Amino acid sequence: MENYNNYCIIMAGGIGKRLWPCSRKAKPKQFLDFFGTGRTLLQQTYDRVSRFIPTSHIYISTFAEYTDLVSEQLPMLPVSNILTEPVQLSTAPAAAHASAHIAVRDADAAVMAVPADQYIVDTELYEQELRDAFRYVHDHDEFLAIGVRATEPNTGYGYIQRGEEISANLCRVKSFTEKPNAEYARMFVDSGEFLWNTGLFLWNVRTMNKHIKTLIPTMGRQDDADTPLTPQEELDIIVRHYPSTTHNSLDLTILGNSQNVVVRECTFGWADIGCWPELYQVEDKDADGNAVICDSRVMFSASRNNLVRLPSGTAAVIRGLDGYLVAACDNVLVICPNDDPALVRRLVNEAQMQLGDDFV
Repeated sequence: MENYNNYCIIMAGGIGKRLWPCSRKAKPKQFLDFFGTGRTLLQQTYDRVSRFIPTSHIYISTFAEYTDLVSEQLPMLPVSNILTEPVQLSTAPAAAHASAHIAVRDADAAVMAVPADQYIVDTELYEQELRDAFRYVHDHDEFLAIGVRATEPNTGYGYIQRGEEISANLCRVKSFTEKPNAEYARMFVDSGEFLWNTGLFLWNVRTMNKHIKTLIPTMGRQDDADTPLTPQEELDIIVRHYPSTTHNSLDLTILGNSQNVVVRECTFGWADIGCWPELYQVEDKDADGNAVICDSRVMFSASRNNLVRLPSGTAAVIRGLDGYLVAACDNVLVICPNDDPALVRRLVNEAQMQLGDDFV
């Protein structure tokens, strides 16, 4: 079988502050059905990768407090395939730990790390292009990043500069800039040299093993014994050492620091569902550019380019707003401009200080 040594890590441990108030610490965005399809972002991600990765080869990396949520939403997944973080330290330590876990199981494994909060247009093309990417990392001891063509100066994405061409759609990575300001983003798009970083990465376990001490300092056993860890020994090491590990993203670690990185341009249609402005881009809109998520009933008057997400069955009348977010969930209503990917993150931090933890 072509996929016998292919594995997937779905990264599902974040809080998703940029989608507050719907994404909360107790139930963050990956466990929510943002599009009203009946499937959460985590379930949709699982549905896509399970088309070409066996269920037993799919792992969920998540915060320890979310283990029950994962089991509830993916009951077909073995509990042993849920890898937990005792603290939330972003994606680099989580991916390194999961890769090490897979390496013990299969020394010839190729691994794909997938964020749980992505919007994919063409699932068949997604499968085809990622199968090709798997074939590359099986044969090359390099990290492979998946990029898509940058079409507008979006300041919420990372930009990968293409270097030496390896093949028609594969290049060395020349540079990486995370979330540039508008001026630089425009320069990057106009140059035609840059791809948006999708956050999708592939590698074989030999490659990741060389970098694990950088990603998770002190995680390895002192004696470097060859005897595989038991599940309890692995858990004990994680609980003991993981909290002292540096908070760092997989994107910055691989693209910003590693030399053996290539980028493949893919065409399956992609958007990051990490913030309200990005969610607005992928939603259907009326003639005035207004978008309503789920089954809320909204009457717009003299309003345009707004995004509204209210509790199911709720009605609203909105007049005189242009380019705003109106989002309500449980005990919080947020109304603010929807033109800055980082604005809601700042607002939730302020709300936590002024209103308390019950509102975040």
